[in-house]
Amino acid sequence: MKRQQGTTLVVVLIMLVVITLLAIATIRISNTSMLVVGNMQSRKFVENWGLQAIEQVMNSVAPFNAPSSAVAITNANGDPSLPAGISVAVSNRTCLLSAPASGYSAVSPIVPEDNVWEFSVTVTDSLTGARAVMVQGAKIRQLAGSCT
Repeated sequence: MKRQQGTTLVVVLIMLVVITLLAIATIRISNTSMLVVGNMQSRKFVENWGLQAIEQVMNSVAPFNAPSSAVAITNANGDPSLPAGISVAVSNRTCLLSAPASGYSAVSPIVPEDNVWEFSVTVTDSLTGARAVMVQGAKIRQLAGSCT
């Protein structure tokens, strides 16, 4: 009988070690998952700011009439203060192609042009290290000579 009681103790100790190892593995997996989710949230955060910057540039023809001027990006309330650590940079707008607009008389003194523009937006979060670069194109009908 006494031999069986000692065997039971050894089996229980082995089971406790296995359960402890499983618990440690589960904790490590959950910590890794939390890091992955945090990184994805940071990336989505800067991507959303990049999309907001693109929308602000595209909502007006002014940035394309003065393609080398700086573009001020504001938050949803129209306030120029951005969240802590966020920097948004809009590149100069570059005119890639210009063609006379269709549907106008060839003898008209002022024929508008269809201009194809491109610009990029870079968003950086210095707190998390997340960074997003987005490139946007736009076709805009403008007065002749606007594409320089």
